Amino acid sequence: MPQYNTTTLALNSAPNRKVEKPINRWYHWYEPGTSKEEKWLIFKLDFFILLYTCLTFFVKYLDQTNITNAYVSGMKEDLKLNGNELNWFTTYFNIGIIVGGPFCTLALTVVQPRYWLPACTVAWSFFVLFIYKAESAKTVYTLRFFAGLFESGAMPGAFYIIGSWYRSSEINRRTTLLVFSSVGGQMFSGYIQAGLYHNMNHHLGLAAWRWLFIFDFIIGIPVALFGFFCCPDEPKSSRMWWITEKERQMSIERIAEEKRDAMESTWNLQTVKRLLSCWQLYAFCISWVVMELTCAVNLQRWMTLYLKSLKVNGHYKYSTEKINALPTIIGCAELVWMILSATLVDKYQTPALVFLGLGLVQLFAYIVFLVWSTNDAFMMAVYYLCSAYGAIPPLISASLNLSCGGDKQLRALTASLMVSAGYAVGIPTQQYIFPTSEAPRFRKTHGYVFGVVWVIIMIIWLGGILPLIARYFEKRERSLYNLPNYELGMEYRDGVKSVDNVAFSGAYFIRIVGFAVMAYVSCHGGNS
Repeated sequence: MPQYNTTTLALNSAPNRKVEKPINRWYHWYEPGTSKEEKWLIFKLDFFILLYTCLTFFVKYLDQTNITNAYVSGMKEDLKLNGNELNWFTTYFNIGIIVGGPFCTLALTVVQPRYWLPACTVAWSFFVLFIYKAESAKTVYTLRFFAGLFESGAMPGAFYIIGSWYRSSEINRRTTLLVFSSVGGQMFSGYIQAGLYHNMNHHLGLAAWRWLFIFDFIIGIPVALFGFFCCPDEPKSSRMWWITEKERQMSIERIAEEKRDAMESTWNLQTVKRLLSCWQLYAFCISWVVMELTCAVNLQRWMTLYLKSLKVNGHYKYSTEKINALPTIIGCAELVWMILSATLVDKYQTPALVFLGLGLVQLFAYIVFLVWSTNDAFMMAVYYLCSAYGAIPPLISASLNLSCGGDKQLRALTASLMVSAGYAVGIPTQQYIFPTSEAPRFRKTHGYVFGVVWVIIMIIWLGGILPLIARYFEKRERSLYNLPNYELGMEYRDGVKSVDNVAFSGAYFIRIVGFAVMAYVSCHGGNS
């Protein structure tokens, strides 16, 4: 029988599995009816797999965002940076991500993750370390490129491993924690820099911003060692020391019950043709691209530059420590949005409506940024509110893991290409639409006008078009393989639900947007 890889066919396919009816409560970590043996297995997976991937994400984003904290803590003055060098630091890093992303991620289908991912962590940690010796922007450009090159496999690699071991009903919550760990990395970069500036500035002749890169290196190496000893491959591969043979077989059965057991991973021309014909490859790349084009990933940097721009009687309104610390609250707010959104999706199975709600919050914040306000407290509150954006990436990533099922090649390729595509569009956008020299309002480049437009496009795509695409291919797979009508993305395994909830939310939303656009054009078309 041919392989099929959509979420539709992956779920609710274990009719003999006895699971009690889900308890109606707002949140749960283990699925209702899970046996003690399976709970112990999941605990092990959380401790070794989830913990390792979260730590890797933490270090990745610690090393990715530390350049902004260093920039506002003395690096700008010491290296005589007077233009858009901060943007170029990010640009060279992103180029490294784009170049290395597909290769680093596809290597996971050939090289065991326990060797590949820790090796990449060690490599990028050394390039981060060397920045402390930099005496010019050109040196930083080179080091940032190679740091990005080796960091490129971290995000898709983490998604790949989680998708290989967890049930579809468990992925949303784990992915949320995974993505929040990246937020934690951004937060702690600010805390570390604030502490170093206060306690170690010019210690041993080194400025505080140089110490930041040294400390980040020290944090990264133990994480790589933890991964080398604990990070597993897929369940069907060689057994790790921390899992018994019985538990490994249980892991295989857990994934096989959802028709997500791994396919063979031989690479040939037929494999390439098959992958290029999969809808997930294109739909999720577009999803990630439109999300990245909103540029909200730079929110913490925008707030940092905003705080640095505030002056009273010619002096900075906030100290360097506060400029580094206050934007980290964005990370705390993102955690709240992530938990709330993941809980709603798990409970009600309406990701389209959750995408809609998160997008509308982001749209409101961007409109405020566009019209601006001189009330500092209000502006800071809006920066924190805009953190709703942080809940969108884990939902997209969870949907990707579910949609690709047991096709690890499709999962790895799609994850790497969507991230690389996102960085590819992010490079010119942050360089020319949101340049550092125009912060914090970006008026000359019409930055927030650009942002508002792409937030609207993101809402339409994630809240309407993507669910309809998924429904179309779901029906196609049902017809092709003569399978029962299980809902796309449904996680309860003791009954059947109608697909109309997700599809209706998408179709209904598109109608609303269509009417709104037509009304706007009819009212304002003659005033342009």
